[in-house]
Amino acid sequence: MMSKKKGRLRQCRGNMLVLVAVVTCLLLVPLFLLQSQIGLFMVDNKRVETVVEGACLMAANDLSRIIINDPHFGYVSLSNYPATGAGTLAPDGEPLPVTGINTLVATIRQNAIIAQELNNSTMQEMAETDRRYLVGTIASLNKALETSLRARKKDAFYDVHGKAVDPLKDATTFMKANLPEGTELKWIRLSSGWLSDGGGTSTIKAPEPHRFAYAREEMLQGDEFKPFINIPFANREYTFAGLSSSSRIVPGDRFRKRDRDHINSIVLLECHVGRKDNQAAGLKLKNTMRLSACCQPYSMPDTGARGVMTLRLTGGPVAGLRSWSDFLNERTFSDNRVTSYRAVKGDYPLDRSARMVKYRSRAVSTPGTAAQFASSLYCWLRNGNTRPRIDSVLDMTNEYIKLNPRDIYLYEFAKDGTISRRLLLKDPFPKGVTAEMQMSTTADTRIQGGLSPVIIFKNNVRYLGTTYGGKHCGQPLPGNPLNWCELSEYGGDQGTAKELGKGRLSTRLTVSNPFSLTNSGNFFQRFDGKPLAAQPRRSLYSGGLALDIEIGGTTPPDMKRDVISMRKLPR
Repeated sequence: MMSKKKGRLRQCRGNMLVLVAVVTCLLLVPLFLLQSQIGLFMVDNKRVETVVEGACLMAANDLSRIIINDPHFGYVSLSNYPATGAGTLAPDGEPLPVTGINTLVATIRQNAIIAQELNNSTMQEMAETDRRYLVGTIASLNKALETSLRARKKDAFYDVHGKAVDPLKDATTFMKANLPEGTELKWIRLSSGWLSDGGGTSTIKAPEPHRFAYAREEMLQGDEFKPFINIPFANREYTFAGLSSSSRIVPGDRFRKRDRDHINSIVLLECHVGRKDNQAAGLKLKNTMRLSACCQPYSMPDTGARGVMTLRLTGGPVAGLRSWSDFLNERTFSDNRVTSYRAVKGDYPLDRSARMVKYRSRAVSTPGTAAQFASSLYCWLRNGNTRPRIDSVLDMTNEYIKLNPRDIYLYEFAKDGTISRRLLLKDPFPKGVTAEMQMSTTADTRIQGGLSPVIIFKNNVRYLGTTYGGKHCGQPLPGNPLNWCELSEYGGDQGTAKELGKGRLSTRLTVSNPFSLTNSGNFFQRFDGKPLAAQPRRSLYSGGLALDIEIGGTTPPDMKRDVISMRKLPR
């Protein structure tokens, strides 16, 4: 009896095991397989999202590579680039630097602040003129960025090396090459725009010290200006682009379509990615994934040596001119005659065909001597971009100047933004030269005490770019030798040059041929001794001559004398 009961119990237990096995096979195994399949699809989805973000980053990088040639400021881009590219050659055959749009905005705003702090109307007018030109520059850059993202476009876009840039093509190629197996790109679109709510970064630090920033706390992000918001000064609007040290993903929900009120630096990538096989264990998944990514492009820092300004005395001492405050004060001078000239057909008097032509401005009369000093100072500061500290500029105007005959004061921008002023023991710059299409002004004036100096201003950085800037495009003229900033006979050394952002320790270049009688030849090589792919601009190493101001008894240019001097030049 007991054995029969035990047999039945074993049979029930066996049936239960079979039932459990059947249920497991019919329910749990399919669920496990389904979960595994869905997991694989989720992995694929994540991989697709990563590919989309990578393609958007590539498009953002391409936007930062695109350069435009602006008639008033030269080559402009989202990013700064040093004067090393084969695609930005000036008529003199040397490469030109590219100014980042945020650097340009910050430079003009900063110079407007300096002009107001000095209460100088000439500098204020020049800053306002540059600001009006800036509006057109931003519009041109916005148009180039937006057009470059289109599938169909008439114009081609290039980088500093002359290589074509096509963001949509590069993003499409990247996605097709990297999408997971079983997926395919069906549709893609790129758009430019901006970020709301102060999203992104600008990479532009507020002026030092911060009391000169003229910006409220909500306009700053740490020590940098926020992008895409108005940071006004003197009732004028200034807005920065969203840029970072490297391209990065930004929140897509803050993206806004391009408009005329912002620098539209942000790129939005939208795409449809299809699945070739969408069946998974009887569960029908969506055939197409709609994805997007939003990126902020990069901007490299503004580097490279800046032009110098020289102040020299060639006649007797002029006791009434003791500081830049005197120079900028209209009451200092009682002008007899102020005449401006422009060099045409070459550098005067170096090129045989060069001539000095009287400059006819729209003004009723040529601005006076004080205005010429102000114009020279403004152009020199603009050549330094955002490097000068505002307090250092103001201190410079009040420094006492004691010039003796044949003394040359050299003004330079240090890496920390301070202004260096020292006596130049020996002059490495071409004497009396005015670069093509640049300005030379002679002021025959009187000052208190009855002295009547003749002051000559030679401004090689007044007009910028390939349209109006002549063959050097408003770039400083190189010294000779090229490494003068490191040589003791010119009052320099490697340590001093490094503090000024110049020389081999700053540029990571070495000079193989220091004598620059012409712009042909290989003057530089890499710090490790290897040859360069392309030669940089000669003034990149030590800086060049931006402005020269001569106080003395030099006579004004005369056309007859110019012709005679030209005949004496070697042919």
